[in-house]
Amino acid sequence: MAKRNKWRTKEAVKIAEEAGLKALRTGGERIITSAMNNVPIESGTLRRSATTTAGGLPDMMQVYEAAKEGNEMKNAFPEPIGKEKAVYVSYNTPYARRQHEEMDYIHPVGGGPKYLENAFNMLKGKIIKMAELQIKKALRNAK
Repeated sequence: MAKRNKWRTKEAVKIAEEAGLKALRTGGERIITSAMNNVPIESGTLRRSATTTAGGLPDMMQVYEAAKEGNEMKNAFPEPIGKEKAVYVSYNTPYARRQHEEMDYIHPVGGGPKYLENAFNMLKGKIIKMAELQIKKALRNAK
């Protein structure tokens, strides 16, 4: 008699997605850490407004107000904030995009343009490999 195996595709997909999103979120935190020294600084609000979120983007004004008050927002959203199967790394001030893109701004206290993009490009290969390993491990350990 032949041995039967039952493939649990839905369960495997769920396990892989959860492990992948967790790994990508960890990767997002690494990107923020790497970008932090290159983020322009005046009051520190832009630096404090950095977030990594799963499922969607945070409410920019909520994060901005908290960062203005001196709150570090890096780990402020541990739970998914939406249903997208995606991880977002963002700086959340009304001027974050302009500071990131404007190549001619002078930052006397430090930092400069493309702080997030440069960190992402530097780390994306490592983060993808880390996610692959975490997914394989999660599937291997599934019961």
